[in-house]
Amino acid sequence: MRDEAIVFVNRGFVRLSGRQADQVLGRDLPALFLEDDRQAVRQALDNPRGPEASVTTPTTVRLRRLDRDDPVSVTFLATRLPTLESGAQADSGPSDPVPPLVLVTVADATHAAEMAQALRDSEARYRGLFENAVEGIYQTTLDGRYVTVNPALARIYGYETPEELIASRTDIAHQTYVDPDVRARFIDLIDSEGMVENFEAQVFRKDGSIIWVTENARCVRGQDDEILYFEGTVQDITERRQADADLRLMAKVVNSVHEGIVIIDREGLVWGANEAYQRMTGHEAADLLGRPARLTTPELHEPNFESSILARVDREGHWIGEAWAPRRNAPPFPMEMSVTAVRDRSGALTHFVAACTDITKRKRDEEHIRFQANYDMLTHLPNRYLIMDRLEQAILKARRDGTRVCALFLDLDRFKNINDSYGHAAGDEVLKLVARRLRQVVRMSDTVGRLAGDEFIIVLSEVADGDVGGQVAEKIIEVLSQPFNILDAEMFCMPSIGITYFPDQADTVETLLRNADIAMYHAKHSGDRRYLTFSPDMAQRSVELMNLETDLRHAINRDELELHYQPKVGIDGRTVVGAEALIRWRHPRLGLIGPGEFIPLAEESGLIIPIGRWTLAAACRQFMEWRSQGIAPPSVSVNVSVRQFNDSHLLESVRDVLDSTGMPPGCLDLEITESVMMGDVERAVSTLNALKAMGVTLSIDDFGTGYSSLNYLKTFPIDTLKIDQTFVRDVERDSKDAAIVATIVSLAKNLGFKVVAEGVESRAQMEFLRESECSLFQGYWVSRPLPAVDFSIYLQGAGAPESVARDG
Repeated sequence: MRDEAIVFVNRGFVRLSGRQADQVLGRDLPALFLEDDRQAVRQALDNPRGPEASVTTPTTVRLRRLDRDDPVSVTFLATRLPTLESGAQADSGPSDPVPPLVLVTVADATHAAEMAQALRDSEARYRGLFENAVEGIYQTTLDGRYVTVNPALARIYGYETPEELIASRTDIAHQTYVDPDVRARFIDLIDSEGMVENFEAQVFRKDGSIIWVTENARCVRGQDDEILYFEGTVQDITERRQADADLRLMAKVVNSVHEGIVIIDREGLVWGANEAYQRMTGHEAADLLGRPARLTTPELHEPNFESSILARVDREGHWIGEAWAPRRNAPPFPMEMSVTAVRDRSGALTHFVAACTDITKRKRDEEHIRFQANYDMLTHLPNRYLIMDRLEQAILKARRDGTRVCALFLDLDRFKNINDSYGHAAGDEVLKLVARRLRQVVRMSDTVGRLAGDEFIIVLSEVADGDVGGQVAEKIIEVLSQPFNILDAEMFCMPSIGITYFPDQADTVETLLRNADIAMYHAKHSGDRRYLTFSPDMAQRSVELMNLETDLRHAINRDELELHYQPKVGIDGRTVVGAEALIRWRHPRLGLIGPGEFIPLAEESGLIIPIGRWTLAAACRQFMEWRSQGIAPPSVSVNVSVRQFNDSHLLESVRDVLDSTGMPPGCLDLEITESVMMGDVERAVSTLNALKAMGVTLSIDDFGTGYSSLNYLKTFPIDTLKIDQTFVRDVERDSKDAAIVATIVSLAKNLGFKVVAEGVESRAQMEFLRESECSLFQGYWVSRPLPAVDFSIYLQGAGAPESVARDG
């Protein structure tokens, strides 16, 4: 009690007085006693014994009971509490008195001795709790001065003794709180609620350092409900706040990483999962927490896969590897998972932490890299590396089983013309269609691969006796003989196929492929044969061809090339209207070689470009020499291959030759094939117009055998059509050939073109062509191609065509 007002009663007082606690709290204590004893009660209250007193003289007074008329005789003892006494000393100034706190003990007079001992015990317990409490305990005045503090509070604020703290902190708001406004919020809360719970704030210690504390406090009110003082407890929560901050930071870090993180307790239940794992698996936290962990997809792993991982982590502390993870409402996905054991200070396992990374993209990239390393990106067929591996495996199996392996090497004829004429996009489409058709003619166990460009390889494993390769080659020719419909055009691309067998013609992968390549090369140059099986003499022939190509590279520098000239004559068969320059190669060892032997080599190797330039220059120089002799024909014709025509330096080469030789442009006739019309039409027209602008004339050679479109006849600046000899050869016996020749002549006449018939070898052919109004001829009936010296003689009038043909 304070100021005779009761602030607390225990059950013993309730029992003795016959009153309930709410009937006495706040009331004046003397009023509860008989009027004759009130003075004694007041005297005991005004002069209570000190806390250190060992001998007491309790007063016997009569307590009025509410439940009966007769009072009860009690022993009354008033004692000033120790904290209040020190507080009073600390705040003893008359300007600011603090009401004392007095402990009153009332006991049945018959139990006075027991009461005295109980009082001493109660005092000792209270002092022990106050002095030894871990929490800081305090009482303050309303204006913020400490009245009573315990040693724990002094330690919290960095002081040696409670007295030092009380003396130093006379203004709590500004001396204690880092933010003085916090004290105002504290007062507002306690004033409105009567108490403050878990109020956290930053405060200064004696040395100026800052700590976090939490306070629980209440206001103590008097009989008139006025606030007498504040009392409460203080705890240092700096470490807890730092730990909470660390936990929040860690939570942010865990949720910000791209890896999925799952925490599992030792019972296998999910304790936590970050946002990345939730996104990764499609499960929300509510679907995971407290439920059995399911990190992997059981049906995609061996039995007990996941439990074995956790057991291993328990033993070894860590596990890392790849697994299939389940995803909600979606197929499982591959992940890389690292699982670590978490242990307490005693080393006992408490949790597992699993870090999971979705490696779907990485696996897809790896698969793409593997695909690129083993497959052709255009046709999706096995590439050279994978073909070699499969061929090696097929040979190893054939050795064990005593069977054979067949390799077919396939090359597309004139494929370059498609690229040159229609562009590489069209060529790529042809290659994809070829790949698709090739897969249709072999077994699932066989391999169809693309080596490079237009070269394909087919590996037939476990082949029995017989010409199985030839049978497959027949099927390939059949399926590839069908046209390829691309860019609204029909394209044909027939194959040349070389066949070889293990162990018949080769015993290693390299030899097998080389021999198949050799057989393919011979098939390509054998005429009508589309496929050939390797034989030993082919290898010798291939060596000869390689040597021939090597020699051809030196032919120009060694001055081994020469031109022969075949005359073009008028309707009378005698008047020379022009000459066609035809190349020959005088080999130092093999003698004179015709163009059919080495021009294909020149085309394949790219030597046709320098050879073509040499031909153009040599023909123009010869023409100017004849002119100086006064025997030059009206013009000289030079053949331009498709590859030459597409050469970016063609116009420059023609211009340079005309300038360097002095050749009149109108005397130079360039013969091109219809194949040049099959490519970039706009570019072809531009090139032809540029040539025409120089003054040269242009002829279409072998007309009717290539891309015979009437559209280019009106688009391209052409001067002459040359009827191919395949139509002239049987013109007397084949009505269709006769009709074609007559049609071409009529067409050319109507379009204003000249017409030259090639390959005229008999008088009958000549007469038919004359009757068809074809007025220009060329062929053996007129003259064979002649060396320059012999052609000079021919130009000077060497006799009638019959004699020339006969002597030839």
